[in-house]
Amino acid sequence: MNSFRRTMTAVGTAVVIAAVGALAAPAASAAVPAARQAALAADPEAKSAAIALPAASVRQNQNNQFIVFVDGNASAPSRVEVRRAGTDKVVAVVDQLTYNDPGPDESGGPFVQWYEGDKQPLVLDDMTDYELDVYAKDGTTEVSRRNAGRFTYAFDARVEAKSSQQEFSLDDLDTQVTGSVTAVHPRTGERLPLKGAAVRARLGEGRADGVSDAQGKFTTTVAALGTEKTLAQTVALASGGTEVPVTTPAKIRAQKSTLTLNPTAPLTARYGTAVPVRGKLTRLADDGTVKPATGRNVAASGAGKATASTGPDGSYTLLPPLLRTGSLGVSVQDAWLLGDGTRTATVAKVTHTTKVVEEKLVSTDKYGGLTFSGKVTVDGITSQQAPIQIQFQLRPGTWVTRQSFTVPYNKTFTVKVTQPSSQYPSDGWRVYTPGTSNIGPSTGTQVLRQTRAETQITDEHAGPDYVDKGKQLSVSGVLKTSTPDGFVPYPGQKVRYYFRPNGSTTWKEMGTSVSGANGAVSKKFTAQTSGYWRIRFVDADATHLVSTGHEDRVRVTG
Repeated sequence: MNSFRRTMTAVGTAVVIAAVGALAAPAASAAVPAARQAALAADPEAKSAAIALPAASVRQNQNNQFIVFVDGNASAPSRVEVRRAGTDKVVAVVDQLTYNDPGPDESGGPFVQWYEGDKQPLVLDDMTDYELDVYAKDGTTEVSRRNAGRFTYAFDARVEAKSSQQEFSLDDLDTQVTGSVTAVHPRTGERLPLKGAAVRARLGEGRADGVSDAQGKFTTTVAALGTEKTLAQTVALASGGTEVPVTTPAKIRAQKSTLTLNPTAPLTARYGTAVPVRGKLTRLADDGTVKPATGRNVAASGAGKATASTGPDGSYTLLPPLLRTGSLGVSVQDAWLLGDGTRTATVAKVTHTTKVVEEKLVSTDKYGGLTFSGKVTVDGITSQQAPIQIQFQLRPGTWVTRQSFTVPYNKTFTVKVTQPSSQYPSDGWRVYTPGTSNIGPSTGTQVLRQTRAETQITDEHAGPDYVDKGKQLSVSGVLKTSTPDGFVPYPGQKVRYYFRPNGSTTWKEMGTSVSGANGAVSKKFTAQTSGYWRIRFVDADATHLVSTGHEDRVRVTG
């Protein structure tokens, strides 16, 4: 027998066994009118609501009291009634519910509002499961939501259980779970059998519920679905949302299987076209007989990818879209079966593949404009246009599309592309076609690099920041050019100075100077009006790019 044990330890002195509600009214509200008891007995579902009624729950406060909570994102409740689970016996009423609205969640989460019965903490006689009914007013009519929540009224629950087995196969998926539940009574402090508690056993994705008897004992049979990748057995109180279930390992006993692939000639297909691949899967059952492996997973890989589930007779049909020539492997992909290897088909030809050819960087102007040319060929007849992307390499292996366009296949294209901003330096360019659903993608084999070196103006400054009208101000910076070792001073080059008054969008050239041996540039001007200054290098030769410095503001007073 496989046994496992679970203990819920309180933080402090006690713990609520349910996240979904525990209700007990104080003495002032504990008496339930006889007329109401009679109405419930006559009509257990009470009155169905035409308005949305909220869910109810019970939580434990800092004083270890059981407090009713009701969702505040629905109609305002007038009261909550507590029933012993599975009966119509109302044992408590909470009718003093305080609305709470903490406002927007600073973390960006959803608004959460709730009603709280903190003025009427629950004190119940019996330690067992209870259900909650929520009531509200719809105009002059009272409406209700029966079974709006369920909870276990207990502290420090301890679950002990045994499972009849630990290994499972496709022919043996279930197990019997027996055990007992004890807990500390919230009112008396005694540890007692927990009766009437809903106990949930899980095996993989399967689950089954049982109810503890007067001695706290329970029995239930739970079965795995047979589709899991791994198994574990757990037992917990069904309403124990605050608990961590006790878990014991459970093992899949995989059965031997035999996979067949129908004889097929080498495959030929258009790129992206699904080609049917058929076969059959059987398994060796626990009793030694060979049976169809029904509802099991097989997969194709290699020249195309697909998955399929076998039919009642174990047959399968895979439909992998073929993407390239080579081997197409078929294998069992199922944790409940031991595969007997991979079966292989041959993809001899895939048409409508593409190739980027004749790609080149034709020219680069001094402003960084790049002109590319090339061609995308396709193996097959098509009237489709070739989607083409000109991409730059942001970092090794990371390519970013700068421009997209379409041209006919097998036709030479020429396109002009602008440089990305200086925040995204390019380390080479390439031509790429992503293809379509039935025409293959391809990438140019060449990394294309511009022949012009980048330049930049750094350390820009115009000042002083505040200057009297008629006084001198200076504008300075450093001109640099890129080399394999990084940016270095670029001496002997003419730069131009520009000014834009406040409120204007027009730049006016104000003068020129030549960079010194250290790349430094500077020029003095007479202050006339407030505005912005900048330096530009626009007289680049055939091997360099132009550049523009940052703007700097000067305020002229007087």
